Amino acid sequence: MSSNKLVGEDLLKLPNVHYEKNSDYRFEELNEGLFIAGVFDELQRIMKANFSDFEFFIFTNHKKDALPESIHVKSNKRKVLFYFSDESGKDPRPYAKHYFAIFKAYIGDRFNSGNIFPIQIGYVKDVPAFLPVKPIMERTYNVFFRGNLNKNRIDFFRNLAGFKWLLPPQRIFNGELYRKVLLKTQDDFSGKFPDSILMFNSSFKSGFSTEKYGEILSESKIVLCPKGYDMTECFRHFEGMRAGCVIVSERLPNTAFYRGSPIIEIDDWKQGMATVKELLNDPERLKALQAQMIEWWETRCSEQATAKYVHERINSLLDNTHGKSAKD
Repeated sequence: MSSNKLVGEDLLKLPNVHYEKNSDYRFEELNEGLFIAGVFDELQRIMKANFSDFEFFIFTNHKKDALPESIHVKSNKRKVLFYFSDESGKDPRPYAKHYFAIFKAYIGDRFNSGNIFPIQIGYVKDVPAFLPVKPIMERTYNVFFRGNLNKNRIDFFRNLAGFKWLLPPQRIFNGELYRKVLLKTQDDFSGKFPDSILMFNSSFKSGFSTEKYGEILSESKIVLCPKGYDMTECFRHFEGMRAGCVIVSERLPNTAFYRGSPIIEIDDWKQGMATVKELLNDPERLKALQAQMIEWWETRCSEQATAKYVHERINSLLDNTHGKSAKD
């Protein structure tokens, strides 16, 4: 596991690591800041002296027309861009020629350009990891979800509600009004399953404190992951994975971080509720899934595993470059 020695300003003191000035946040404000620092900590260790052969740029921006300023930076080193926080998953291909490689969160498998790669989105820096991971059958809570009732979670809400057939159809309200109507109707569905916590907030991070949230994750058997505000991917996937929870999620992108993973993917939340019931009646499957989830986090999605993924993609581009040079 990563030691996370590089945090905040320490990472940005490295002479070849730069934080884009037109990012939406200061680096220390980033939800994924600790994860990014951990990846670079591991990347330095893996790449050794070769780390200094590259110029790394970190960009975090939500704005539709925002571009990283490093497009215009001239360098005798190979430029690599890490682009986080853009939940709309904008296409980076128009400026790919300005970089040796681009690693961008939230793009899934949609942009198949030779030097563009998806990267996982990490976890919220203030959500603690409780180690060692507690065995699943010793945990306090059966099922856990607490999060924002965004526009993509209406089906999730309706399938938690025992009275869903009494709810007015969504088509008669605009999205924001319907969301408010639902929250006024009920926001706590913890009784859906025994010994569970299932609650909605009105906005992101407005429920439990991050410390309390991390503690409950570590005590939960199954974590439900409905779609985020724009994309299916959300921090909860990786926080739950790191905590050794069994994850039930809507369909995820076909990337190295999800393809073949033990995350249970469902088409809708009617199927999701039935899946949860089956899991709660099958302790042996829960134990097996937890073991697989812990291994997946460590070998595919942790800071160490993500740094290895980045290194392998960079090496693949170097091999292609060297191959072309040899032919020329």
